[in-house]
Amino acid sequence: MPSPQGFLIFTLHMKLTLIGAGKLGTQLYNEFIKCPTIELVQWLDRSANKELTSEGIEIITSTNSLKKADLYLLAINDESIPNVSKLLSADAFVVHTSGGTSLTALSAQKRRGVFYPLQTFSSDRVVDFLNLPIGIEASNPEDLKFLNQFASLLKARALPLDSTQRKTLHLAAVLVNNFTNHLFTHAAQICEANQLSFDILRPLLSETVDKLNSLSPEKAQTGPAIRRDHKTITEHLEIIDNSELKKLYQDFTLSIQKHYGNEKL
Repeated sequence: MPSPQGFLIFTLHMKLTLIGAGKLGTQLYNEFIKCPTIELVQWLDRSANKELTSEGIEIITSTNSLKKADLYLLAINDESIPNVSKLLSADAFVVHTSGGTSLTALSAQKRRGVFYPLQTFSSDRVVDFLNLPIGIEASNPEDLKFLNQFASLLKARALPLDSTQRKTLHLAAVLVNNFTNHLFTHAAQICEANQLSFDILRPLLSETVDKLNSLSPEKAQTGPAIRRDHKTITEHLEIIDNSELKKLYQDFTLSIQKHYGNEKL
Protein backbone atom coordinates (compact mmCIF):
# COMPACT_ATOMS: atom_id res chain seq x y z
CA MET A 1 0.00 0.00 0.00
CA PRO A 2 1.58 3.32 -1.04
CA SER A 3 1.89 6.01 1.60
CA PRO A 4 2.52 9.78 1.65
CA GLN A 5 6.14 10.86 1.67
CA GLY A 6 7.14 13.28 4.42
CA PHE A 7 4.59 15.45 6.18
CA LEU A 8 1.76 16.78 4.06
CA ILE A 9 0.02 20.04 4.90
CA PHE A 10 -2.98 20.44 2.65
CA THR A 11 -4.63 23.74 1.84
CA LEU A 12 -7.07 22.96 -0.94
CA HIS A 13 -7.39 19.22 -1.34
CA MET A 14 -6.83 16.00 0.56
CA LYS A 15 -7.32 12.30 -0.10
CA LEU A 16 -8.91 10.34 2.71
CA THR A 17 -9.84 6.72 3.33
CA LEU A 18 -12.54 6.06 5.92
CA ILE A 19 -12.38 2.77 7.81
CA GLY A 20 -15.57 1.85 9.66
CA ALA A 21 -19.27 2.12 8.83
CA GLY A 22 -20.97 2.28 12.21
CA LYS A 23 -22.85 5.29 13.60
CA LEU A 24 -19.79 7.57 13.64
CA GLY A 25 -18.41 6.24 10.36
CA THR A 26 -21.71 6.91 8.60
CA GLN A 27 -21.93 10.44 10.02
CA LEU A 28 -18.37 11.17 8.93
CA TYR A 29 -19.04 9.77 5.46
CA ASN A 30 -22.00 12.13 5.07
CA GLU A 31 -19.81 15.08 6.10
CA PHE A 32 -16.91 14.15 3.84
CA ILE A 33 -18.98 13.84 0.67
CA LYS A 34 -20.32 17.37 1.23
CA CYS A 35 -16.83 18.87 1.39
CA PRO A 36 -15.35 19.70 -2.05
CA THR A 37 -11.77 19.77 -0.71
CA ILE A 38 -11.96 16.22 0.68
CA GLU A 39 -11.57 13.40 -1.82
CA LEU A 40 -12.94 10.26 -0.21
CA VAL A 41 -10.85 7.58 -1.89
CA GLN A 42 -12.46 4.53 -0.27
CA TRP A 43 -14.83 3.53 2.49
CA LEU A 44 -14.05 0.26 4.27
CA ASP A 45 -17.20 -1.51 5.43
CA ARG A 46 -16.63 -5.16 6.35
CA SER A 47 -20.33 -6.03 5.99
CA ALA A 48 -20.93 -4.22 2.69
CA ASN A 49 -22.69 -6.07 -0.13
CA LYS A 50 -22.05 -3.48 -2.83
CA GLU A 51 -18.98 -1.95 -4.46
CA LEU A 52 -20.03 1.71 -4.68
CA THR A 53 -22.03 4.13 -2.57
CA SER A 54 -24.87 6.08 -4.17
CA GLU A 55 -22.37 8.95 -4.55
CA GLY A 56 -19.92 6.71 -6.43
CA ILE A 57 -17.40 6.19 -3.62
CA GLU A 58 -15.64 2.82 -3.74
CA ILE A 59 -16.60 0.47 -0.90
CA ILE A 60 -14.12 -2.19 0.18
CA THR A 61 -14.39 -4.93 2.79
CA SER A 62 -10.71 -5.56 3.56
CA THR A 63 -7.52 -3.59 4.18
CA ASN A 64 -5.96 -5.66 1.40
CA SER A 65 -7.69 -3.40 -1.13
CA LEU A 66 -6.53 -0.05 0.23
CA LYS A 67 -5.26 2.62 -2.15
CA LYS A 68 -2.96 5.57 -1.51
CA ALA A 69 -4.42 8.33 0.66
CA ASP A 70 -3.17 11.26 2.70
CA LEU A 71 -4.97 10.02 5.81
CA TYR A 72 -6.56 6.76 6.98
CA LEU A 73 -9.29 7.48 9.52
CA LEU A 74 -10.33 4.67 11.86
CA ALA A 75 -13.96 5.07 12.96
CA ILE A 76 -14.08 1.68 14.65
CA ASN A 77 -14.58 0.32 18.19
CA ASP A 78 -11.78 0.95 20.65
CA GLU A 79 -10.73 -2.69 20.99
CA SER A 80 -10.13 -3.05 17.25
CA ILE A 81 -7.86 -0.01 16.85
CA PRO A 82 -4.47 -1.66 17.59
CA ASN A 83 -5.15 -4.75 15.46
CA VAL A 84 -6.54 -2.84 12.47
CA SER A 85 -3.71 -0.29 12.54
CA LYS A 86 -1.19 -3.14 12.31
CA LEU A 87 -2.75 -4.10 8.97
CA LEU A 88 -1.86 -0.68 7.53
CA SER A 89 1.47 0.55 6.25
CA ALA A 90 3.90 1.67 8.94
CA ASP A 91 4.49 4.83 6.89
CA ALA A 92 0.79 5.72 6.50
CA PHE A 93 -0.76 8.57 8.48
CA VAL A 94 -3.31 6.67 10.60
CA VAL A 95 -5.76 8.46 12.88
CA HIS A 96 -8.35 7.02 15.25
CA THR A 97 -11.54 8.71 16.50
CA SER A 98 -11.75 7.34 20.06
CA GLY A 99 -12.06 9.51 23.13
CA GLY A 100 -10.85 6.86 25.55
CA THR A 101 -7.98 5.32 23.57
CA SER A 102 -4.40 6.53 23.81
CA LEU A 103 -2.35 7.67 20.84
CA THR A 104 0.00 4.76 21.60
CA ALA A 105 -2.67 2.31 20.40
CA LEU A 106 -1.35 3.21 16.93
CA SER A 107 2.19 2.16 17.78
CA ALA A 108 2.50 0.31 14.46
CA GLN A 109 2.61 3.67 12.65
CA LYS A 110 5.38 6.27 12.50
CA ARG A 111 2.75 8.95 11.87
CA ARG A 112 -0.28 8.64 14.11
CA GLY A 113 -3.02 10.88 15.39
CA VAL A 114 -6.43 11.25 17.00
CA PHE A 115 -9.50 13.02 15.65
CA TYR A 116 -12.16 12.73 18.38
CA PRO A 117 -15.57 14.36 17.71
CA LEU A 118 -17.11 15.21 21.09
CA GLN A 119 -20.70 14.35 20.28
CA THR A 120 -23.26 11.57 20.55
CA PHE A 121 -24.08 9.84 17.27
CA SER A 122 -27.24 7.89 16.54
CA SER A 123 -28.57 6.10 13.48
CA ASP A 124 -31.00 8.07 11.31
CA ARG A 125 -30.07 11.36 12.94
CA VAL A 126 -27.84 13.96 11.25
CA VAL A 127 -25.34 15.78 13.45
CA ASP A 128 -24.22 19.31 12.57
CA PHE A 129 -20.41 19.56 12.61
CA LEU A 130 -20.46 23.37 12.66
CA ASN A 131 -18.33 24.41 15.68
CA LEU A 132 -18.39 20.82 16.93
CA PRO A 133 -15.44 20.29 19.34
CA ILE A 134 -12.91 17.86 17.87
CA GLY A 135 -10.09 16.68 20.13
CA ILE A 136 -6.91 16.35 18.06
CA GLU A 137 -3.52 14.85 18.86
CA ALA A 138 -0.59 13.76 16.71
CA SER A 139 2.85 12.27 17.03
CA ASN A 140 4.50 15.32 15.45
CA PRO A 141 3.70 19.07 15.09
CA GLU A 142 3.21 18.98 11.31
CA ASP A 143 0.54 16.29 11.51
CA LEU A 144 -1.17 18.20 14.30
CA LYS A 145 -1.45 21.16 11.90
CA PHE A 146 -2.83 18.74 9.32
CA LEU A 147 -5.58 17.62 11.72
CA ASN A 148 -6.33 21.22 12.65
CA GLN A 149 -6.90 22.04 8.99
CA PHE A 150 -8.90 18.85 8.57
CA ALA A 151 -11.29 20.00 11.31
CA SER A 152 -11.58 23.42 9.68
CA LEU A 153 -12.69 21.79 6.42
CA LEU A 154 -15.67 20.40 8.31
CA LYS A 155 -16.18 23.83 9.98
CA ALA A 156 -15.61 22.11 13.32
CA ARG A 157 -13.56 23.46 16.25
CA ALA A 158 -10.22 21.70 16.79
CA LEU A 159 -9.02 21.28 20.38
CA PRO A 160 -5.41 20.09 20.81
CA LEU A 161 -5.56 17.56 23.67
CA ASP A 162 -3.09 14.98 24.90
CA SER A 163 -4.26 11.44 25.60
CA THR A 164 -4.81 12.07 29.32
CA GLN A 165 -6.87 15.20 28.71
CA ARG A 166 -8.92 13.45 26.05
CA LYS A 167 -9.64 10.45 28.29
CA THR A 168 -10.73 12.80 31.07
CA LEU A 169 -12.99 14.70 28.67
CA HIS A 170 -14.44 11.40 27.48
CA LEU A 171 -15.26 10.50 31.10
CA ALA A 172 -17.03 13.84 31.55
CA ALA A 173 -18.92 13.24 28.32
CA VAL A 174 -20.10 9.82 29.53
CA LEU A 175 -21.41 11.41 32.73
CA VAL A 176 -23.38 14.19 31.05
CA ASN A 177 -24.60 12.14 28.09
CA ASN A 178 -24.65 8.37 28.53
CA PHE A 179 -25.52 8.29 32.22
CA THR A 180 -28.18 10.99 31.97
CA ASN A 181 -29.73 9.27 28.96
CA HIS A 182 -29.98 6.09 31.05
CA LEU A 183 -31.93 8.10 33.62
CA PHE A 184 -34.15 9.39 30.81
CA THR A 185 -34.89 5.76 29.94
CA HIS A 186 -35.94 5.02 33.51
CA ALA A 187 -38.07 8.19 33.55
CA ALA A 188 -39.75 7.20 30.27
CA GLN A 189 -40.56 3.76 31.69
CA ILE A 190 -42.10 5.29 34.82
CA CYS A 191 -44.21 7.62 32.66
CA GLU A 192 -45.35 4.79 30.42
CA ALA A 193 -46.30 2.59 33.37
CA ASN A 194 -48.55 5.37 34.65
CA GLN A 195 -50.13 6.40 31.34
CA LEU A 196 -48.08 9.58 31.11
CA SER A 197 -46.26 10.92 28.05
CA PHE A 198 -42.52 11.46 28.29
CA ASP A 199 -43.12 14.57 26.14
CA ILE A 200 -44.43 16.33 29.25
CA LEU A 201 -40.85 16.36 30.54
CA ARG A 202 -39.32 17.95 27.44
CA PRO A 203 -39.67 21.61 28.58
CA LEU A 204 -37.98 20.63 31.86
CA LEU A 205 -35.15 18.92 29.99
CA SER A 206 -34.69 21.97 27.77
CA GLU A 207 -34.52 24.34 30.75
CA THR A 208 -32.13 22.02 32.60
CA VAL A 209 -29.65 22.33 29.76
CA ASP A 210 -30.38 25.93 28.76
CA LYS A 211 -29.77 27.38 32.22
CA LEU A 212 -26.21 26.04 32.11
CA ASN A 213 -25.54 28.86 29.64
CA SER A 214 -25.78 31.31 32.56
CA LEU A 215 -25.22 29.15 35.66
CA SER A 216 -22.56 26.66 36.67
CA PRO A 217 -23.84 23.10 37.19
CA GLU A 218 -23.21 23.48 40.91
CA LYS A 219 -25.37 26.60 41.18
CA ALA A 220 -28.05 25.11 38.93
CA GLN A 221 -28.76 22.16 41.28
CA THR A 222 -32.33 21.95 42.58
CA GLY A 223 -34.61 19.21 43.93
CA PRO A 224 -35.56 17.39 47.12
CA ALA A 225 -32.03 16.13 47.85
CA ILE A 226 -30.42 19.57 48.12
CA ARG A 227 -33.48 20.83 50.08
CA ARG A 228 -33.24 17.84 52.42
CA ASP A 229 -36.90 17.20 51.75
CA HIS A 230 -37.00 13.81 53.49
CA LYS A 231 -40.76 13.44 53.13
CA THR A 232 -40.63 13.69 49.31
CA ILE A 233 -37.53 11.49 49.11
CA THR A 234 -39.21 8.78 51.17
CA GLU A 235 -42.37 8.94 49.05
CA HIS A 236 -40.33 8.66 45.84
CA LEU A 237 -38.51 5.60 47.16
CA GLU A 238 -41.86 4.00 48.03
CA ILE A 239 -43.10 4.55 44.46
CA ILE A 240 -40.03 3.01 42.80
CA ASP A 241 -40.48 -0.72 42.17
CA ASN A 242 -37.21 -1.25 40.29
CA SER A 243 -34.51 -2.11 42.85
CA GLU A 244 -31.76 -0.88 40.53
CA LEU A 245 -33.44 2.50 40.09
CA LYS A 246 -34.15 2.71 43.82
CA LYS A 247 -30.44 2.32 44.55
CA LEU A 248 -29.57 4.91 41.89
CA TYR A 249 -32.03 7.34 43.49
CA GLN A 250 -30.53 6.75 46.95
CA ASP A 251 -26.94 7.05 45.68
CA PHE A 252 -27.62 10.25 43.76
CA THR A 253 -29.46 11.75 46.73
CA LEU A 254 -26.61 10.92 49.08
CA SER A 255 -24.02 12.26 46.63
CA ILE A 256 -25.89 15.57 46.23
CA GLN A 257 -26.29 15.98 49.97
CA LYS A 258 -22.63 15.21 50.65
CA HIS A 259 -21.53 17.68 47.99
CA TYR A 260 -23.63 20.48 49.46
CA GLY A 261 -22.79 19.63 53.07
CA ASN A 262 -26.17 18.14 53.96
CA GLU A 263 -26.84 15.15 56.14
CA LYS A 264 -27.31 11.79 54.45
CA LEU A 265 -30.69 10.01 54.38
